[in-house]
Amino acid sequence: MNTDYFFAQDDAGNRCRVDVLRACDMREREATLHDNAPVYLLEDGSRLHRIDRDTFRVLGTGAYVTVLRD
Repeated sequence: MNTDYFFAQDDAGNRCRVDVLRACDMREREATLHDNAPVYLLEDGSRLHRIDRDTFRVLGTGAYVTVLRD
């Protein structure tokens, strides 16, 4: 499995690591719209839904996080 990651920040200023899983097991594939679509996970295992290039919504809470760029 190939795992990349980036850092994001919520509205309160908390930084979090987001893992990008590109080769998923069967259970994760069924949860995505496309078999090739990456799965985005927070450090605590919460799934993210990509809204646009820089914005993601936490599926469990509805909170938004934004990608941190250097």
